[in-house]
Amino acid sequence: MRINAFDYFRAIAIVFIVAGHSFNPGAVTTFSEKVLVNLVTGGTALFVFISGFFFHYVFYQNFQYRKFIVKKLKFVFLPYFILSTLGFLLLLFYFKRLPYLDLFIDGKPTDWKQYTQLFFQYLWTGRVLIAYWYVPLVMVMFTLSPLFIKQIQLPRTIQFIIIFLLFCVSTIVLRPLYNLSPIHSVIYFSPVYMLGIFVSINRERVLQLLRGKTLLLGIIVLLLAILQVLIYDSMGNFHKKSIFSFEQFDIMIWQKIFLCFFFMSLLDKLENKEIPILKYIAEGSFAIFFIHPWVFFFYGYYNIYQPLSFLSSTMFTVFNIVTAIVISLVIAKLLRLIFRRNSRLIIGY
Repeated sequence: MRINAFDYFRAIAIVFIVAGHSFNPGAVTTFSEKVLVNLVTGGTALFVFISGFFFHYVFYQNFQYRKFIVKKLKFVFLPYFILSTLGFLLLLFYFKRLPYLDLFIDGKPTDWKQYTQLFFQYLWTGRVLIAYWYVPLVMVMFTLSPLFIKQIQLPRTIQFIIIFLLFCVSTIVLRPLYNLSPIHSVIYFSPVYMLGIFVSINRERVLQLLRGKTLLLGIIVLLLAILQVLIYDSMGNFHKKSIFSFEQFDIMIWQKIFLCFFFMSLLDKLENKEIPILKYIAEGSFAIFFIHPWVFFFYGYYNIYQPLSFLSSTMFTVFNIVTAIVISLVIAKLLRLIFRRNSRLIIGY
């Protein structure tokens, strides 16, 4: 049975992910703008939470590991592989620029072996385009599914303790520098995924606890976003190169967990209401995920921002969010018309 509230949550999550890629860091200067950036960035945590929720809600009862992995390879990894390969070839031969090249090899690649090595490094890290690093992370998560099945079978108190302790670990390890390490990302995001599972198991009890607390949860989210600016004078996600070093405590992950609960509390009130636009965005959320990085790449490459220099940083961000989502959905619809059901193998939709 579909849960309207989580369809709407999925739509909001993809909007947050697009929003996190939409602002110009150099134009964000005021305190309120920094707080706003802290609120909209880190949307991947919402996606991971939802993914964990549906792992239990949809797959657990009749879970078959091989069938599950084959499905994820087909509808998650294959579109990622196709679009990453296309991106790699276009960036290499047409645009003649590759992101993070100096982090992967010394100098420029000179032979096919180096190009092959470079391609697999991009495939492993997902750093051909923004956002794509999420796919290697979630594919590792899917591979670890037997561990999450074990989690579901543990007593609930033990589950809660393990999840809380892992969140404490995440607070220290932070996210990997430039999101280049899927293993580091898995360590950071695994408690978010496990919390989504835990919430699915205990959905009615959790909703009962959250009802009537929407305003309180919203205030906590806002205070954590403000606290990050006050303590670190920083905006966005916390990153570091070495997983074993200590640099600072991550506030963002706690803010995003309270944001998940905020949306659960808010959207529970809308469970019996039909909101077509959120349904539409939710249906195309994975296509938006795969296509919007291309939109932003071509925005930058063709310098379409220059005529928009008069916009405030907030209006600039709104322009990016709205146009990226609309263009991504239009492209997704065109690809569905062309490839029909096979479009899911290309853009996940």
